[in-house]
Amino acid sequence: MKQLYYNGNIITMNEAQPKAEAILMKGGIIVAVGSNEELLKEREDADVVDLDGATVLPGFIDSHSHFGSSYIFPRFDPSPVGKTNSVKDLVEQAKEYLETHPVAEGEWFIGMGYDHALFEGQLHPTKEDLDQISTEIPIVMINTSGLLGVVNTKVLEELGIDKNTPNPEGGHIYRDPETGEPTGLFQDLAIRDTVLNKMPMPSAETMIEAICRAEQKYISQGYTTVMDGNFEADMRPLLQFCTGAGLISADVLGYVRVASEAKVALEGISSPESKYRTHFKISGAKVILDGSPQIRTAWMSKPYYQVPPGEAPDYCGYPTFENEDGIVELFKECMKNRWQLQMQCNGDAAIDRCLAMYERAAQEVGLTEDLRPVLIHAQTIREDQMDRIQALGIMPSFFHDHVYYWGDWYRSVVLGPERASRISPLAWAAKRGMRFTLHQDCPIGPPNMMLLLDTAVNRRTRNGNVLGEEFAIDIMTALKAVTIDAAYQCFDDDVKGSLEVGKRGDMVVLDQDILNVPKDKIRDIKVLATIKEGEIIYQADDMECVDCIEEAGEFETTL
Repeated sequence: MKQLYYNGNIITMNEAQPKAEAILMKGGIIVAVGSNEELLKEREDADVVDLDGATVLPGFIDSHSHFGSSYIFPRFDPSPVGKTNSVKDLVEQAKEYLETHPVAEGEWFIGMGYDHALFEGQLHPTKEDLDQISTEIPIVMINTSGLLGVVNTKVLEELGIDKNTPNPEGGHIYRDPETGEPTGLFQDLAIRDTVLNKMPMPSAETMIEAICRAEQKYISQGYTTVMDGNFEADMRPLLQFCTGAGLISADVLGYVRVASEAKVALEGISSPESKYRTHFKISGAKVILDGSPQIRTAWMSKPYYQVPPGEAPDYCGYPTFENEDGIVELFKECMKNRWQLQMQCNGDAAIDRCLAMYERAAQEVGLTEDLRPVLIHAQTIREDQMDRIQALGIMPSFFHDHVYYWGDWYRSVVLGPERASRISPLAWAAKRGMRFTLHQDCPIGPPNMMLLLDTAVNRRTRNGNVLGEEFAIDIMTALKAVTIDAAYQCFDDDVKGSLEVGKRGDMVVLDQDILNVPKDKIRDIKVLATIKEGEIIYQADDMECVDCIEEAGEFETTL
């Protein structure tokens, strides 16, 4: 079956043919791109769709998030995303949620998204606060950073965690200074390894519902490719079931945490040659090398502007792994097996170590193949480090929405005005002609492509301030970062990322011309439809549609 979309403002992201009016697909693959006059001649036996002047781009590609786990648990986000703006709000809203969503016997209640930076005194909730929600149900509240969480007394009791429980490597259990007992707050690998990895797993039904719910969130923002950037081996059958059964239509990329038992999922995989199987493929390996700036655990070369309570004045955060030789061996294993590496670093000290260890591993292995390694987040990367990653062939992927969500917090507390203005320095990458990508790290930030593009162009914070205007980029460069360059990052540039003959018919339809709206109006653009391999998989409620007209084997509709 053929599909013909015509009468559109088609921005192809193909430099050889930047604009078009119509696009023809067969079997989900693009067979022609051109003018209305040319392609309407091919309308016989085609589903014909009048775009009615709407703007069309290649489907957006997620370069880093946690798709499989992004919508399992209820969210308790602050304004403007949610309404949880205090510890009191968190407690009351969790109680209300439990009244209508009771927890089954033996299960835990997990909430996500609270942001202590916006709470009075910038204080986290304590186990006593969560005990107000329930003393009978194990409760965990995950911070918006995803790298810190609070538990109630019931969790501590069930897991046998007390003042004698040691801190895991790369993590910290907060304790009462007088009694030594845990306060309920767990940081970095402590929340993952000491708590979350020991909780009962949600049922398969719960996970499948969550995966389907997540896809609806992503495709409503124009994404046709999504990523699970901390993929666990036991998620593989669930994702393959969802894609194989047609429950979700987007392509899913899995990056396996290589410093874990989950790396068994990488066996037999070569990233440059990995292929989709029913819209799913294992794409490479992931390693986390430090924490998060907003909770002041990212490893910095200079002390934080305001160090966390109880820390020394020269506190700079810390690395996830102390053993440098171990990092080198991880990198070498990936290189020998041709696994693409996603290396997560936020602090510039972590980036320094990462680059030194990567270069050492490459020399010891004798690496010559371009495996497209990616530096994930790169929040506080310095200009000298930009030169170094370019020389090493490492591609940065910026978590740029930190500018919007936490830019004010960075300026006043975390980094101070000067360093805060330089976070996610997109312009440094652009002026070097480097390929780079942009991501929102969902569930840390919800999928919201227009916000991501707006922030890249305007660098406005949540409070409307401009943070480091000189590091902004133009809208076309930003669009490349979420289409053709994102496709390149994951070895998909031969099949997606631009609208040209031979590639998949993955598209997003917008209600305005994104290249010509005023810069401060980018955020207001709406996604009218998302199209995967020629088929509409999302359609906005307010999209104008007319009745289908069928004549002589033809089918026509107007968007």
